[in-house]
Amino acid sequence: MIKVALLEYEKESMEVVFSLAKVFDTLDWTFRVFTKASELAKRMKVEDYQIFVFDEVFKTPRLESVFVHDHPSALFIYLCKNVLAVKGNDQRNRVLYIDKAKIRQQIENERELLLSQYHQSEFYELNYDGIHVRLLYQDIYYLDKMEKMIYFHTRKGEFHERANMADLEERLADFGFLRVHVSYLVNAKYIVGWFKDEVELSNGDKVPLSRAQKKKILAKQRSKKTI
Repeated sequence: MIKVALLEYEKESMEVVFSLAKVFDTLDWTFRVFTKASELAKRMKVEDYQIFVFDEVFKTPRLESVFVHDHPSALFIYLCKNVLAVKGNDQRNRVLYIDKAKIRQQIENERELLLSQYHQSEFYELNYDGIHVRLLYQDIYYLDKMEKMIYFHTRKGEFHERANMADLEERLADFGFLRVHVSYLVNAKYIVGWFKDEVELSNGDKVPLSRAQKKKILAKQRSKKTI
């Protein structure tokens, strides 16, 4: 089950809940609405949330530190009257900025990302040096290929197994992983910066970004934007 926390006003909260209900149609999910950041912070001591929806007034350095920085695996959505003004040059993939006038349409546009967030609490299983290992998808930063071995870079350290990158690309697509290079698969929500020939991840690592893959990814992102 995925849990959603809304720190918003009544009208927008109803729009968001209606929209998420369509995205998570056949899945188990629940939500709780808060009107004060202090109430949410208190509740988080006893309950974990995987998605946060905030009004733009709550986008302050202090609250970013308390919520976004301290919950690196969560997905955050800011509802804004002027998306460009609030977003600025923020390139984090796990932080979305949605126009208050287009909530239903833009949440639907992010269906793929929201569903991948739902599935990130599942496990990838592999055998590493004769030991069976279960890795939460949300704990995997990226994979890279060296000869016939695939290396998993995770919160728990580095693991490897013999596997085919093309097969893994197909298998991990529903969990939010992007093929940014012939030899690299990245958990997209951990991308914090896009550059000419590399992407930067929230753990500080930078991985190669091929021109062909960058073009394909950007084209897909543009196709989701609503004019």
